[in-house]
Parts: sequence; C-alpha cells; structure tokens
Amino acid sequence: MSNKMGFNRLTANGFEMKGTVFQQEVWDALLTIPFGETRTYKQIAEQIGRPKAIRAVGQALNRNPLPVIFPCHRVVGSAGQLTGFAGGIHQKQRLLDLEQVK
Repeated sequence: MSNKMGFNRLTANGFEMKGTVFQQEVWDALLTIPFGETRTYKQIAEQIGRPKAIRAVGQALNRNPLPVIFPCHRVVGSAGQLTGFAGGIHQKQRLLDLEQVK
C-alpha cells in the first residue's frame, strides 16, 4: 500500500524495496541498463517521463538499498564522467571495469 512516505514492493526479482513512487520508478529504470553499458542521469529522467528531474534521479540512486542488483553504478554524468556513488567513485570505476564498460 502506498502513501506519501513510500511503500514496500516486491520486485520481479523477489526483493523488497522501500521507497517513494518516484524512487521505485528510478530503480526500475536501472534494471533496463544492459550489462556493460551506461546511461546518464538525464537519460534515466527522460526514460521515466520526468526530463527535468535529473538531480532527483541522483537522490533516488543514493537511496538505492540494493546497489549491485539495481545497478546504479551504471549511471554516469552527462559527459560520461563518474559522479556520486555510495561506495565511492573508485568502487564505481571498479564495477564498471569488471563489466568492461567502454
């Protein structure tokens, strides 16, 4: 059941994710980024139909409770630069290197 503060929802993968409707939309969008590819914050904002919510996308990624399963490390800045990651930029780079992102 949803409310202003957020809700619990089981994902298709069987994980329970608690967050706002907006956060859920962002997290769901992460699952569409193929292994070895990246998307920008702007592309995610556009994908969920909120093209001006670029910073809010970043905030939703920061609240991602399962960052490897919901791969927020695959989201980069508009020029491809590495920005924000709860585990640190070096960990984000390491994960992208493991995926051989070009």
